[in-house]
Amino acid sequence: MITLENITKQYIGSKDEIALNQVSARFDSGLIHGIIGISGAGKSTLIRLLNQLESYDKGNIQIFDYTDLRHLNKESTRMLRKQIGMIFQTDHLLSRKTVLDNILLPISFHRKITSEDKKFAQDLLQEVGLSEYSTRYPEQLSGGQRQRVGIARALINKPSLLLCDEPTSALDVITTGQILQLIKATAKNHSVDVIIVTHDMYVIREICDTVTVMDKGRIVEHGDLDDILFKAKHPQTQAFVKEIGLDLSSVVQQFDPKELLLLKFDESIVKDSIISEMIQTLSVTASIVYANVTPHRIGIMVIHAPKRIDEIKLFLEKHKVVVEDVI
Repeated sequence: MITLENITKQYIGSKDEIALNQVSARFDSGLIHGIIGISGAGKSTLIRLLNQLESYDKGNIQIFDYTDLRHLNKESTRMLRKQIGMIFQTDHLLSRKTVLDNILLPISFHRKITSEDKKFAQDLLQEVGLSEYSTRYPEQLSGGQRQRVGIARALINKPSLLLCDEPTSALDVITTGQILQLIKATAKNHSVDVIIVTHDMYVIREICDTVTVMDKGRIVEHGDLDDILFKAKHPQTQAFVKEIGLDLSSVVQQFDPKELLLLKFDESIVKDSIISEMIQTLSVTASIVYANVTPHRIGIMVIHAPKRIDEIKLFLEKHKVVVEDVI
């Protein structure tokens, strides 16, 4: 688990602009967390604090059992950094080293490389789909292949936390999808927590469990992916959601919120024709104004019912449909 409490970070020479302003958040273990914001929102600064490339001015950061990163001694800092793997926007591979040597590089900084290390590196190469590329050099690889090597390198120390800083921004759409699925599989196969920083809501939608939206050095929304996508409140969040065609807010504005219900359901609502049964049983007028599927494969629907909305809510809840207010 990672917690941030009132983190403030200001760069020297930027007196009128604070990079992070009273930022507080919690990232639970076993999940993929997404941090999204436009350029200058503070997301990259935040991830640099987590991997200790920079320090913060005020507040407290706890990662696992390490409390207040500012006051760690050198040995504790070294041990914590071994638990954190990093995937960068660009691969940062050394051109004069082979793929295998690049993967083993983090180990070579601290101790002599063993035969067991080399075997694990080969296993990682197989996992990322590059088992036959160990003796090649970075210039002989495509952008997507180099990023796969970067993922393998980030795992060589068997970290507990994987930080990803815009890992797909330099890739095409198809390769982006492949890398995201590889990161998702990595999180599961290696039991590693993942925090991914991006400016692209597509990335968030594809693999994240929770979302943190940043704007001007502050966290403006933080929550489960489905809730953020379909109940976006902050203008910046709504703008991101609109980019991927989930502009629920514009639909809601056309109706009285008191006459709308947000339904969440599995495929049974379709098979059992619950909406049709509701209309017939209660003799009510209701119309579907929005329908979609959440990234976690939960059906979502907004119905407009001008009258008897309390009765409709009770009927649906009895049929195991989750009913929420839209606003």
